[in-house]
Amino acid sequence: MNFQFDKKFLISGLIMFLLGLLAPIYSPYAIAKIGLLQAHLIGAVQALVFFAFAWMWPHLSLPKFTKTIATTSLYISLWANWIGTLFVGIFGAGREQYIVHQDLVPGATGFWNLATLLLINLSQLAVLSVVLAIIGFLGWAWTAKREKGINFISGLLFVALVIMSLFQTFNPQFSNG
Repeated sequence: MNFQFDKKFLISGLIMFLLGLLAPIYSPYAIAKIGLLQAHLIGAVQALVFFAFAWMWPHLSLPKFTKTIATTSLYISLWANWIGTLFVGIFGAGREQYIVHQDLVPGATGFWNLATLLLINLSQLAVLSVVLAIIGFLGWAWTAKREKGINFISGLLFVALVIMSLFQTFNPQFSNG
């Protein structure tokens, strides 16, 4: 039996898992220790997502550009989410609450507040990766026949999600429902 996998996703998963395991080491110096615990847990869980994508990636039937959009979306979303959560612990955002409320992240001000919010908001790009993976895994014949259409739609959705992330960053009342 020949086991196929995407080496880049596998390596990213291993690196994210390692960094997730190491995140709590900084906790004696962190302003918001709960943020480092979140980074620890998110690193472990998202490593599993990378491992799953490493396994399924060679088996997807998507146009090359669409596969690139899905790959880019996955890398940006998972790494931005983990780094944003790490910033929560290091810079104090989240000291008073988790990042699931409709206001600016507490404990951080100015640049770090916006950077953390943007990174966390970019995590929604994972939705696009998962939807495209489902389409590619099903191997529908129409995806090959309508390559330009699926490429256009996936590119448009990528840009729309990035714009939405930016909008939510600068208008946090519309973020994290």
